[in-house]
Amino acid sequence: SSNNVCMATLREEFGKRIKELRKKDGLTQEKLAELAKIDYSYLNLIEAGKRNPSLKRIAKLARILKINLSELFKFK
Repeated sequence: SSNNVCMATLREEFGKRIKELRKKDGLTQEKLAELAKIDYSYLNLIEAGKRNPSLKRIAKLARILKINLSELFKFK
């Protein structure tokens, strides 16, 4: 359905945004995963747009990346 396409796109855009902000902060995937207390392979899947992280996890990533939650959803 078109809804699934939208979710897939949202996941991909969100993943790209996490990756962009992580790199801007000079963090490796390993370091960000460690700070967020999540598995490195899970972060890899989030950045690849293959996982739907929980809101709690999203909020934690925003805190670590020192940005407002809404900034995580500002896609280019």
